[in-house]
Amino acid sequence: TSRATAMQILQANMPASVYGEVLDEEAIQFGEYDRATKIFTVDEDSRDAVMVETRRLSSNGNPVGTFLLHLVGLNQWDVKRQSVFETFYPTCLVEGFVAQGVVDIQSNNSYYNGFCIHSNSHVEINQNNFFEAGTVVSMPDTDDLVVPNDGLSEEKNEGLEKALREGRWFIKILDRLNRVRLGVQIKDSDYAQTYISSYTPLTLTATTVNPSDFTSGRIHKSSCTNRLTFNPGVYKNIVVIADCDMVFKNGAEFQDAVIITKSTAAKAMSAPNNLVLGAKDNCAEGGGAILVSYGGVEVASSLEMHGSQIIAAGNVEFQANADGIRGASIVAGGRIDGTSNMNFAFCGSGMSHIFKAKYMRLAG
Repeated sequence: TSRATAMQILQANMPASVYGEVLDEEAIQFGEYDRATKIFTVDEDSRDAVMVETRRLSSNGNPVGTFLLHLVGLNQWDVKRQSVFETFYPTCLVEGFVAQGVVDIQSNNSYYNGFCIHSNSHVEINQNNFFEAGTVVSMPDTDDLVVPNDGLSEEKNEGLEKALREGRWFIKILDRLNRVRLGVQIKDSDYAQTYISSYTPLTLTATTVNPSDFTSGRIHKSSCTNRLTFNPGVYKNIVVIADCDMVFKNGAEFQDAVIITKSTAAKAMSAPNNLVLGAKDNCAEGGGAILVSYGGVEVASSLEMHGSQIIAAGNVEFQANADGIRGASIVAGGRIDGTSNMNFAFCGSGMSHIFKAKYMRLAG
C-alpha cells in the first residue's frame, strides 16, 4: 500500500534504531490541498496530496536532545512537524515544447503568454522572434543558449532575455509509452479515451486507409510490416495502434483520436504537407488528437495543432502553418526542430485529454 511504501522510505532515511518511532501509518493522510487557502482536506479516495506528521516526543521515548540549552537545564525538546506534498502537472509538459535533446527554433516566430520551451540540453534560437511576457524558455544552464550575435537584444529577439529560466525536468511520460499503449486499450485506465465505446479491438488489414475504413468509437490494431498510409480526410473518434511506419497524406485530419506506432524509425510518423491535429474549436474541451511514436516524427510543411499533442521517443521536426498552433504539447526524447514564420498561441484550456504524468512538490 501507499502507506507501507511511505514507511519503508522513512525507515531508509530515519531508521527507528537511531531516531525511534518518528512516524506511524495513522499519521499519513491522503486528500486535497488548496494552494490558495493552504488548507489540506482529508479524502482517503484521493491521491492528489498527502500530509504526514513526524513526531519526536518524550512520550514516545525519542525526544530531540539539546546541546547549548543543556547548560541551562533544558535537556530535550518535543518536536512535531507536518508536511504536505501535492501532485501537479508542469505547465511546460501540458502546453509547449519539451525535449530531452536540443530545441532548435528559427526566425520570425511569435510565442504568446503561457507558452513554454524547455530543453534538458540547451535551446537554439535564431533572430526576429517575439516572446510575449509570460512565456518561458528554459534549460539547465542559460549560458548554453545558442543565439546569433546580439541575439538577446530586444531588436533581435524581443522578450527572450526575460523569458529565460534555468531548470531540468525528468520527462516521465517518455518512459511510459508502453503504459500509454496498453492503457488506451483498458476502460478504467488513466489513458482511456471517453470517445471509445468498446475496448474489443478491431483488426486493420489494409495498408492504405480512408476515414470510412474505421468504426467510430473503436480501437483498431494493425500488424503491418512496411507502412500504414492515411489518405486525406477527417479521422474521428478512434484509436489506432500499429507496428509499422505511418504516413499521413496531404489533408489528413485527426479529431478525438489517438494514433500510436511502435516503429522506432527516425521517420516513424511523417507527413509531407497539411497535417491537422485537433478541431479548430478555440480551445474548447474535446476534439484534440494525440500522436505517439516510438521513433521520430517529421512534418515537412503546414502542421496545425489545436488542443493536441505529439509524443516521440526520437526527434520531432516540423514546419507549422503561420497561425496553425493553438494549444500544443510536443514532447521529444531527442530533438525538437521547428522552422520559421509561425505563431504559437497558448490555450490554457482544452488540454485535459493529453497524456501526462503527475509530479510531486512540497506544498507546505
